[in-house]
Amino acid sequence: MDSFSHDNSLRSIGINEIVIVDATCDRYGDFVQAAQAGEVGLHFCVDGRSAVRLSRRFRADAWLVASDLPDMSGFDLLDMLSSHVLQGDVDPLLSGARISLDRVGHGRHAGIFIVSDTYRLEDEQRALASGVAGYLVRPITLDVIRATRMPSEVSVLS
Repeated sequence: MDSFSHDNSLRSIGINEIVIVDATCDRYGDFVQAAQAGEVGLHFCVDGRSAVRLSRRFRADAWLVASDLPDMSGFDLLDMLSSHVLQGDVDPLLSGARISLDRVGHGRHAGIFIVSDTYRLEDEQRALASGVAGYLVRPITLDVIRATRMPSEVSVLS
């Protein structure tokens, strides 16, 4: 069992740093406990402007963005974040050489998730159409984020 838990650790599946953009930070106890245990680096931004500033200088593996922020909509923030977060995967000046340029689009990359208090079909469609990794409804746990990086059971032959 010990090797199973190691194989499913956040770091083993490429999640080293998580940024949560939400004015209400007390909703993420699971994430805080993992950070206190040294399982992941965790960073909070309470508004959109601080998230944009952080995205310009910091590489995270997952971004959880609340749909409603004090200074803007989480959807408006997506437009500002996407260029920094997604470009960081292939630009060695932004993040270092994480993947080979001949394999762009393959391998692990940063994911932005929109997080909402209640499910709304329009919001899910808007989020997915914008190209984010997912649309999540609270409560959010680390297991949900972990599941986005777990290898799928289906193998594809090249």
